[in-house]
Amino acid sequence: AAPPAMLAMSRVINSILSNSGFWRWHMEARGGAAGKEITRMLRDLAGRAVLAVRNLAEAVSREGEPEGLLGDVKALFSEGGTLRGAADLRQAVRVLLVKPGVQALLFYRFYHWLYLRGLRLVPEILARLNFLLTGAEIDPGADIGPGCRIWHTAGVTIGRGVKIGRDVWILHNVTLGGRGASPFDPGEEGYPRIGDGVILYTGVTVLGNVEIGSGAVIGAHSLVLDSIPPGCLAFGVPARVVRSPGEH
Repeated sequence: AAPPAMLAMSRVINSILSNSGFWRWHMEARGGAAGKEITRMLRDLAGRAVLAVRNLAEAVSREGEPEGLLGDVKALFSEGGTLRGAADLRQAVRVLLVKPGVQALLFYRFYHWLYLRGLRLVPEILARLNFLLTGAEIDPGADIGPGCRIWHTAGVTIGRGVKIGRDVWILHNVTLGGRGASPFDPGEEGYPRIGDGVILYTGVTVLGNVEIGSGAVIGAHSLVLDSIPPGCLAFGVPARVVRSPGEH
């Protein structure tokens, strides 16, 4: 029998494909009874999408991904999440069907789950598909904690050995990658480790065997080549601490 996670993913896909005719009808209809029927179908689609994602989260958790995907879904329904605690029609459709940041993480959770079970080719192919569909290049071997939020996927690159903690926020054009793998990059070999609750603003690049402590904030367009202590604000090229915890 197919693993529960794969069955749940199939339900997500079937939920969308079974309504493909609806989208054509939506473009042709102009209010009245048709408009009411569109609203009903859209509400049904949103409800099924929410249920399918929750099923996928629970299935993957049972199969060996303890917190990752389930944490992402919980973050969406938290007080500070995009859904604001309520899976209503407008927000559920907007987030689950058209928000590339959410889609990129759902994709990643699934192929990372396969990667942890020894598969290599299929996760790599799915990672390329994720990039084509969402613009985020997330390696199957990256380790991303639960509750991660990718607010904008354009230019986001996360390398194979990167480790990301819980509830990290990532904006667009963020690169997290390794160093020391070739004579052209003589820095200390290794990949970044990102602590819990870190915020990486637009254009941040973090390279090599460095650690960004929990609660740190990295300002836009910064280049991080050295470790940043917890709770600090860092900015610049290369990045330097401009504010420590307790300072104003």
